[in-house]
Amino acid sequence: MSSEANAVLDTDVIDRPVTDTPKTKTKAKRRKKKMTTHRAAFLVHSFIGLKLSLLFSIVLITGAIAVFAEEIDWLFYSEVRVSPVGEKLNEGEVFDKLKAAMPDVGLSNYITANDREYSAAQALMTLPEGGFKKVWIDPYTGEVQGVTNFLTVGEFFSILHKNLFMPLIGRALVNVFGVLCLIGLISGLLSYRKFWREFFKMPRTNRNLRVFLGDLHKLIGLWSLWFVLIIGVSGSWWFYQNPLVRYDLAPQFLPDRVIEPQLTQQDLEKLGSGIPTPLSSKEIVEAVKEHDPDFVPHLLNPPQHNGQAYTVRGTKHDLLVSKWSSSYYVHPYTGEIIGKRLAEDYPAISRVDWSMIPLHYGTWGYDGIGDFLVKLVWCVFGFAMSFLAISGMIIFYKRTKSATQKLLPKQGFKRTAKRSWFVMRPWGGPMGAFKYLNWLFIAVILIGISIGFKLQSEGTSGSGYQYNTKTIGNWTLSMNATLGLLEKDLDPIQPGRSTTINVFIKEGDPSAIKFMYMKTRKPRTMRAPGSVVHGTVGNQNANLPVPKKLKDNAKLWVTIEDWDGNFYQASWPLMPDGKETVDLRTFNKTDS
Repeated sequence: MSSEANAVLDTDVIDRPVTDTPKTKTKAKRRKKKMTTHRAAFLVHSFIGLKLSLLFSIVLITGAIAVFAEEIDWLFYSEVRVSPVGEKLNEGEVFDKLKAAMPDVGLSNYITANDREYSAAQALMTLPEGGFKKVWIDPYTGEVQGVTNFLTVGEFFSILHKNLFMPLIGRALVNVFGVLCLIGLISGLLSYRKFWREFFKMPRTNRNLRVFLGDLHKLIGLWSLWFVLIIGVSGSWWFYQNPLVRYDLAPQFLPDRVIEPQLTQQDLEKLGSGIPTPLSSKEIVEAVKEHDPDFVPHLLNPPQHNGQAYTVRGTKHDLLVSKWSSSYYVHPYTGEIIGKRLAEDYPAISRVDWSMIPLHYGTWGYDGIGDFLVKLVWCVFGFAMSFLAISGMIIFYKRTKSATQKLLPKQGFKRTAKRSWFVMRPWGGPMGAFKYLNWLFIAVILIGISIGFKLQSEGTSGSGYQYNTKTIGNWTLSMNATLGLLEKDLDPIQPGRSTTINVFIKEGDPSAIKFMYMKTRKPRTMRAPGSVVHGTVGNQNANLPVPKKLKDNAKLWVTIEDWDGNFYQASWPLMPDGKETVDLRTFNKTDS
């Protein structure tokens, strides 16, 4: 056992007067070497709290702030604030007014703000060049309030808490801390003898700072038990799903995800030839409300391609589910309800799964003063957990400071150099060699944040592989390939992995396209021409599987079907050839 582990034991022991004889010192030393359940639990608790303390603190602090993400944006941005004037308009009508005011941009994920009296509704706006922003509209009048960056202050803290701006592993890494919270809770209780007697024991103020922080650490920890349990259980639940189930490391116990209802080929054939006119969002919402008057819409998702239904998400005020956990699927051309997924019909295990979101984020108060009070409690105890992580590190430093000072030269350069060595060396300190892992992750987070800010202004344009402008039938388009939004600067075409092909229609009427498909080889039949292109203006894309073995002359084939049943095709070299297909990463570096 290390001297540092011995140094971080009970504060009461360190502060007692020392009158031991050599004989009692020998007995004390013998007792220290004995590993008890109490001591083992203490070492586990200390290890969890110290080794990843920097990352732990980031996750906890950002989580406490993100509880009030909506309210923070309401304070920071005038575009988010509205004054109630009479009754709110039909949710779909407001969305229709927004689309009419901004016809040249892609609009999706329309959040109705039905649970907010003084907040504007919002939609995700995709610019023609691929950038992302948020547009805000008054739900009482239908007037556009303004546009903000996608990464608002509240959104920034929410994303930082959920995935640390890390591509691929961010969400799984955050979920790991849920498991650590649960282990830290259990080990903390085991290491704190007869803790149930200490709920009202005030911190000692007549001792030094370390003793005061130690007592306060224990007191806050005891009163936060219920909250740490909620965060630990919900985080562990998600950890099981990601990474364990996601990477086939554990069996899935949740029901299989049901495919959302789609329009059949017969449904589309009934529309006849020529470009059909879809119903307005107002008519879609009216159809849902007529079918289910108790349903409150919170999120409108227009079809991403002509085979999809119009999705209206919302709630019927079911207990412990998110406000868009229930869905109706509507035929976008007839208004027929073709499917539903309601929380009241979920099996018990699915209800438990859905409950993790409002329990973890404190959103089960729904709206009004109840919502604010629940969030306030979650925010306060979130900062309390942050204090536990930070105070634990301070207590460790305080306990080991005197021993460290004795090892330093009295003054001069040698003292500074040796103190720096104590910080940088692979062993020692609260984090030991884990300090490098903390620093590495923080560096990756900073890189991810910079990519995030770059992404919201540029989107995916100017990155990956560019497939230069070409005419297909009545349309002229260009494309670019990226591995994903946060992975846009990586090699986009990797054998065995899926890539994202973004489509930019330069000329031609997009509504005249019934379907657009993509494939890495020429389709043998028009019954299966490839992956369907979907999305809104500026964000039309296809998730394209890349074969494990690529031929040297592999091509990217695009097939367009119009509403009259005509097919048009064109192809590009899948890999850069410097003419039709260009690697923008290399091109931009050479050009600069």
